[in-house]
Amino acid sequence: MVSTIFIFLLTVGSVFCFLDNTLPLYLFENLDTKETSTVQTGLVADKVRRVPPYFSYKLERQYVVGVGGNINLTCVAVGYPMPRVFWKKTDLMVLDDPSTAPIGKNVLTLTHVESTENFTCVAVSALGNIEATTTVIAKGLYSLENVETMKKQLPHAYSHSELPPPPINIVVSSVTSESVVISWKPPKYNEAINKYIVHYRLKSDKEDDTLFSKNGNEEEEEENESERYSEGRSSRGKTVESLENSLLIDGLVAFQTYEFTVRSAGPVGVGLESLPVEAQTKTSKPASAPVNPQARSLNRDSILVKWGPCEQPNGLITGYKVYYTNDVATTPIRQWKQHDAKSDEFMTTIHGLEPDSRYFVKIVAHNAEGDSPLSELVTVATRQGIPGQPPMLKVKALDSRRMQLTWDTPLHSSPVVGYTVRYNTSDGEKELTLTSPHEKHVVTGLHPDKYYYFRVAAYSDRGQGEFTEPMISKTIASIPLSSPIITSAAATSSKSIEIRWKGPEQKKLNGVLTAYRISYFRLEDSTESSSLDSESDEYDEETAESVEKISVVVPSDVTSYVLSDLLPYSTYEITVAASTMDGYGPESAIRVVKTLEDEVLPLLCAHSV
Repeated sequence: MVSTIFIFLLTVGSVFCFLDNTLPLYLFENLDTKETSTVQTGLVADKVRRVPPYFSYKLERQYVVGVGGNINLTCVAVGYPMPRVFWKKTDLMVLDDPSTAPIGKNVLTLTHVESTENFTCVAVSALGNIEATTTVIAKGLYSLENVETMKKQLPHAYSHSELPPPPINIVVSSVTSESVVISWKPPKYNEAINKYIVHYRLKSDKEDDTLFSKNGNEEEEEENESERYSEGRSSRGKTVESLENSLLIDGLVAFQTYEFTVRSAGPVGVGLESLPVEAQTKTSKPASAPVNPQARSLNRDSILVKWGPCEQPNGLITGYKVYYTNDVATTPIRQWKQHDAKSDEFMTTIHGLEPDSRYFVKIVAHNAEGDSPLSELVTVATRQGIPGQPPMLKVKALDSRRMQLTWDTPLHSSPVVGYTVRYNTSDGEKELTLTSPHEKHVVTGLHPDKYYYFRVAAYSDRGQGEFTEPMISKTIASIPLSSPIITSAAATSSKSIEIRWKGPEQKKLNGVLTAYRISYFRLEDSTESSSLDSESDEYDEETAESVEKISVVVPSDVTSYVLSDLLPYSTYEITVAASTMDGYGPESAIRVVKTLEDEVLPLLCAHSV
C-alpha cells in the first residue's frame, strides 16, 4: 500500500516537474506582451479578456490506419493569450520542442505506421495547460509481428495494407438549378475499391481561420470567432456514398456555389479526401415573394409603395413589377395595371390614379428565369394625409377570453394619432377605437375555444386609412385540459368505498377550479367476470350500455369522498372530473373497486329441555 502511494506521488510529481522544466513561463512572455498587454491610446486603455487554453477541435478517441500507412493528427487549441501546442508519445517522449512549438495548431504526421501507439496533445499558455490523448491503431492484412518478414518476402502484400489514395480527375457536369453530376476516375491502388464517399457543402459555409477579429477588445466578437474556428471544416455539409465512378446529387439550392470532395474506401479503411472541386448551380425563378409590402397615399392621385427583397431570389433579381387596381381584389392579376421598378429599388411612386379611390397592390420580383410568387395584398386609398395599412399584424391568444394584437407603425405623412380595431362577435362586427398611437392592444371579453378575425386601421388628423387583411386566431378552451388523478380507492365496508384524488395540473386549468364530479356505476356480473383482472385494478373498458352512471358533485376544495349505499361484494367503476366556470374537463383514469362481503351473524338455535 505504501509503495502504491509512493508511486502515485512520484507520477504526479513527475508530471509537474515535466511541465516546470520544459515549459517555463518565459516561453510565453512574448505572447503576453503581444497579445494580452494593455494598449494605450492617449489616456484610454483597452483591456483584452484573458482566456485559459481549450481545445477547439476534438481529437477522436481512436484512429485506424493500415500497417505501413500514413496519417495526420491535427490538434487545435485556442485561448487568450494563444497557447503553444506540442505532441507527446506513449512513453512521455516529447515529439516537439515546447519552446518553439507552433502556436494554436500542430499537425503530427505519422508515416509507415507499424504498431498501435497513444499520442497526447499538450496546449500550454501562461494561464495553464491542457491535454488530450488519442490512440492510433495499426490494422492490416497481416500480424504486426511479421511486418519485417512481409516486407522482404511479400513486398506486394505489405503495400496492400495501405489506405487507398483519393480518386483523380474529378469533374462536375450536368449542372441544373437543383442538381449536379460529379464523376471521377479510380486511383492507382493494388486492392479493390469498395466504394466512394462524396462530401459536399455550400461554399458560403466555409469560415475564416481568423481566431479573433480586429476589434479584439469586444468579448462577444472574440467568442464568436473562437466558436467559428472550433466548428471545423468537416462539421457542415452532407455525405453520400457511391459504388460507381459518378453520382447524381440533387436537392441543391439554386444559384449557390458548392464544394465537392471524394474519398476512396478499401479493405483497410477510408483514404484521404481529394482536392475540393467547386460548381455553381444554375438560376431559377425566385421561390419567395417580396416581403413586408406597404403603401400610403402621397396626394389625391398618387401613392408610395414600399417592400423588402425576396428571401429566396435564386439568382440575380433584375427588377420588380408592382401590380395595382381599383377594381375588386379578386380581379385576375393579368387585368391589373403594372408599374416597373429597378432591381436596386425597394420603393416606388405610382401617379395618375383616381382621386378618393381604393387601390389594391401586389408586388413580384423577377430574374432571368421568371417571376416570383405574388406578395401579400396591400390596400391604400388616394386621400392625402391618411396613413397606410399597419404592417405585420399578429394575433396571440392569451387565455380563453383574451387576444393580444401587435403591429408595426404604418407609412404616413401626417402623424398617426390612433388606431381602430375591428373583430367579429356573435352579434356581428365590433369596433374599438384606440386614442393613442400604441402598436399593441389586448381584446377582452371573448368566448372560449372560438375563432376570431381581427383587422386594424390607423388614423391621423386627416382621416382613417385602410384596414389590414383579416388575421384569424382561436381562443384557448377554458375547461381544464388535464384530469384529476385518483390517488387511492378502497372499500371501507360492504356498502361504501372511499376515494382520494389530487387536482389537475395548475398550468392546464384554464381558469378557476369550481367543482369536482365523481361518477360511478356497478359493473354487471357478465362484464365483471370478463373484465376484472384478478391480479390488478386494470380491466377491459367494455361495459353494458344499459348501466346508468351516478354522479356526485363536490366543491373544489374537497379532494376525498365516501360513496355510500352500495351493494355488498359488488364491483364499481369510478372516475373524477374537474370543472371551471366553462365546464368539465376530461375524466380521470378509471379505477375499479369491489365492496366487502356482508358480515354473517351467527345463527342461534333453541334447545328444548
